[in-house]
Amino acid sequence: MTNELEISIEELYKTFAKYPFNSTIEGCPCCVSDSDKSTLHSKPLRKLEDKDISRYAFKAMTTWGDVNDFKHYLPRIFELSSTRKLIVADFVVLGKLEYGNWTDWDEQEKQTVLKFLNSWWKYNINNEYFDSGFLIEINKLIKDLPKLLVNWNLDIETQGFDNYVQLIESHYYDLKSKNRRFKVFKEEEVEILKSWIESNANKLEIAFFKYEDEDKKFSKRISDALYMVESMK
Repeated sequence: MTNELEISIEELYKTFAKYPFNSTIEGCPCCVSDSDKSTLHSKPLRKLEDKDISRYAFKAMTTWGDVNDFKHYLPRIFELSSTRKLIVADFVVLGKLEYGNWTDWDEQEKQTVLKFLNSWWKYNINNEYFDSGFLIEINKLIKDLPKLLVNWNLDIETQGFDNYVQLIESHYYDLKSKNRRFKVFKEEEVEILKSWIESNANKLEIAFFKYEDEDKKFSKRISDALYMVESMK
């Protein structure tokens, strides 16, 4: 975890500390058992692990508790999600913000969440394997694709660059053909993403020569990605 992400997580705990623990959270009796409730209440907030909180994270607000209950658990849910210690899919966790109408929360809460989302994105895209679904969900919340791309590290020796290659391999054709998967992006956002890919294509050629001898498999991927960009402009 980067220092930036760690700080943003601590700010979540500080900002949402005003929402107290509720020992009587209401839940749909068909979906939430007494055992589920007991597990959620078994430890202090910062001690809760995946097995303790994942069921709540999946059902929060829809069938278990209200938005204030969710705000109490939000820091731990996002901490576990961003450190890959929660089994609940990112799109479910991130979707809870929209479901809870987070843009109507008070300004400090919104800004704290926004700072965390930007920090999580920056860490994720530069340290973990590429996931287009994560890009889609984060962009829906932040609504600032150019800023997300600025924070994408394209140094050819980084994971961020590998993720750039993977984006081209997996999705450049879809972007050029306006595939259904990218209809969640506005038309201008698709153009921003295509332009960003193409404007950085020179890095592919540089990287190809660097890896030509030391990593032939990666150099082949880079070569294929460069051919795809050049042939589809």
